[in-house]
Amino acid sequence: MGELARRLKYYRKARNLSVRELASLANVSVSYVYAIESGARGSNATKLGQIAEALGVRLSDLWGDTEHHE
Repeated sequence: MGELARRLKYYRKARNLSVRELASLANVSVSYVYAIESGARGSNATKLGQIAEALGVRLSDLWGDTEHHE
């Protein structure tokens, strides 16, 4: 699993959101969230920005540009 996939899943679960709930909050498709979390799809900055906003994190937190502690 890639770093983006791992971080997205971490933040989603930390906020106690299902994939469906996150997709709805971020206004992206459920299949897009599943694809990112499984590492099957490359990232789209606009959609990832929407997801980051829905999670209450910075885009750089998802991309791994900052130090991350679990």
